[in-house]
Amino acid sequence: MTQKKRYVKNAYLIVFSIVFFCGVVTSLALYHEEKQHLMLDENIATEQFITRLKDALAQYGREVAGVAIMVQSMDEPLTNPIFQRASRQLESTEKNNTLRVYFAKYVPHSQRDTYVTQQQGLAGLSAFQITPSEIRKEYLPLTYGYPFFTNPGFDLLSDTYSNRDVIQQIRSYQGFEMSELPTFSSEGVKQKTRSFALRRSIYIPLDNIKNRVTDEFGFYGIVGIIFEVNGLVRQLNVPGIRGVAYRIADITEGSQTPVWFADSRTDININAEHISHWEKGHFNTTNIYYGGRNWRVDTRNSSDLLGLIDWTLILGALILFTLLALLLSWYVRLLSNAYNQTLLLANEKIEIDGLTGLYSRYKIQKELDELIKTCELNANKLVVFFLDLDHFKTINDAFGHETGDKLLVKVAQRLKSVLPDKAIIGRLGGDEFLVLMVLDDKKACVFLERLCREVILQISQSYFVEGGTLNIGCSIGAALYPDYGQDAETLIKNADMAMYEAKSAGRATYYFYDGAMGARISRNMRIETRLRYALQNSLLELHFQPKVDLNTKECVGMEALLRWEDSELGTVSPMEFIPIAEQSGIILMLGEWVFEQTFKHLVIWKEQGVQVPPIAINCSAAQLKRPNFLSHLLSLLDKYQIDPSLLEIEVTESILIEDAKGCAELLRQVSKLGIKLAIDDFGTGYSSLSYLKDLPFHYVKIDQVFIRDFMEDSDHDALTRAIINLSHDLNLKVIAEGITRVDQMERLREYGCDIGQGYLFSKALGANSMASDPMIVALNEKQGDSFDG
Repeated sequence: MTQKKRYVKNAYLIVFSIVFFCGVVTSLALYHEEKQHLMLDENIATEQFITRLKDALAQYGREVAGVAIMVQSMDEPLTNPIFQRASRQLESTEKNNTLRVYFAKYVPHSQRDTYVTQQQGLAGLSAFQITPSEIRKEYLPLTYGYPFFTNPGFDLLSDTYSNRDVIQQIRSYQGFEMSELPTFSSEGVKQKTRSFALRRSIYIPLDNIKNRVTDEFGFYGIVGIIFEVNGLVRQLNVPGIRGVAYRIADITEGSQTPVWFADSRTDININAEHISHWEKGHFNTTNIYYGGRNWRVDTRNSSDLLGLIDWTLILGALILFTLLALLLSWYVRLLSNAYNQTLLLANEKIEIDGLTGLYSRYKIQKELDELIKTCELNANKLVVFFLDLDHFKTINDAFGHETGDKLLVKVAQRLKSVLPDKAIIGRLGGDEFLVLMVLDDKKACVFLERLCREVILQISQSYFVEGGTLNIGCSIGAALYPDYGQDAETLIKNADMAMYEAKSAGRATYYFYDGAMGARISRNMRIETRLRYALQNSLLELHFQPKVDLNTKECVGMEALLRWEDSELGTVSPMEFIPIAEQSGIILMLGEWVFEQTFKHLVIWKEQGVQVPPIAINCSAAQLKRPNFLSHLLSLLDKYQIDPSLLEIEVTESILIEDAKGCAELLRQVSKLGIKLAIDDFGTGYSSLSYLKDLPFHYVKIDQVFIRDFMEDSDHDALTRAIINLSHDLNLKVIAEGITRVDQMERLREYGCDIGQGYLFSKALGANSMASDPMIVALNEKQGDSFDG
């Protein structure tokens, strides 16, 4: 409970933490989504860049091939005007102003002078010479160029040319080759360049050479495009939401440490600082193979990831959730304060009984739990008193609940005055009270008994309520800790059981729970459980005890008696299980079962040809109180087609006391059916002569309590004789039960008793032994003789 209160107290912090946590999770999810979106944009931009780069190189290749095919298809030697016109038509030269187209013509040594003279005749080339000037077998000098011409006459087959091997390779077949071009400073020192040349050889078919100069295989020259990488990239014009950064390296030779010749982040020479910048983050790498060269292209977002993320949405979500967390936690704290105040008021109400001012049921049980813990630590004893007012319902019904409540208030005040100061008093509800008291070692049972007597005495004193005087008593049950209960539930239960024992003992008394009571109650509970089981599984039996005419010694009736042999409990006497059945309500089902079984036996005996006298069935007060008793009885008579004259019903006086008027009408209707009625156990209860005078009884049954010792007890003898004489005066026959001796029978006959029942004549017979019983046999023989006569 303490932990629960702590949670309620800190509920606003819990709410703030949960909502703020949701905000953090939402922001992280948005960050992750934004990061994934940026990476997707990066991949898309990379694909666009690579695709356009490949398309641009392929476009260069197609244009070089176009020029080569044009030259091959001409019937005349290629001239500068024709080359210029064809180059101007190339699309790439319009997109990339750094692009240059050139043509290098094959010249054998025998045609060198003629070629030089021809070139010197062109405008602006008067000083044209093939360089280097060494004498060689053949030459491949730069002949034409567009849009401008640099190094005219430079021999591509010269040993000083760095790409001479590439030229030899491309001369040997018709295909593309791409290579990096060197440039030279004024001092002749070779420097890095960002220019590449894409070349294609031109072969003239030998049958169409005409006046064109080729080698013996028809090699006419080389056409090529020189482009700068930066100009190439600018030509791509890569679109993108946030742009893409790139760097390019030629890794044709398979170097593990590529030399970068292009980087979108700088226009100056690439140094270690720019390289390290790329190593810090994620980037994509793509290899492009074209024209015999293998380029590595690295791409990434143009800015750092953190700089590209839209922090407005991410931080906005976190701020929004934080504000929401603050608002909700503030509101929850208001609710928590209101809840705590309400709970405080509710606890005050729930802990104090609103009527009497004593502790409530909840509070007294809580106090009992605490006292048990304290007594366990200190090795003390604790007594629990369960107090119940006697006949309080009668006062409520007679004077009303308002008067009953005022009486309870006065009882509570009197309890406070009579009990010790340290006693804890609580009201469980209705007219039930619970008293707790820790015992000192010196206090013995004598003290507790004296206290119980004093409480009963004081409570039983008159009360002045609503201008009138009321009297009420109380019954007390007590249970000791730790002797007869280790926990609150067991102690209260045992004290309650002891209180009911006090009620059963006549009320206005007390009873201490002990082991014998526990065993008895445990057995009663076991009997109740097994009795229900026996009813459901038809484990009960009906036996029938004959009733004998004391004058003729003939069997004139039988009484149906229940017998129960249980597999666990053994033989259980009706004297033991019938009261339990009445208390638990099983008596209703039990009574219906007895009626049903009696009717079934009557049908079976009739089918067997056995004539039996009327069968008497004991009927409990609970059965007679049921509204459907008569209708159920009529349905059984109709179902089994039983003659009502074969039935007798025995009722006790107690039902007549509780509802004399209602029972009188019911019994008159039953009597009209032809069923005889007997009043059972006459003389043991609150007997009234009016029962015998006003109700349609046929028999009065004297209880065996009087018969057992009336031979020795003059009082019982006098009562027995009086009951017989009174019954005869009212035209009622008398049945005496429990006759076990001949002298008892003789005296009863002397007094005029009509019928006897008991072991002297016969024990109760099983249903299957009825046909062989001497009394039944004699009865059937007599009926047969009478019929024959």
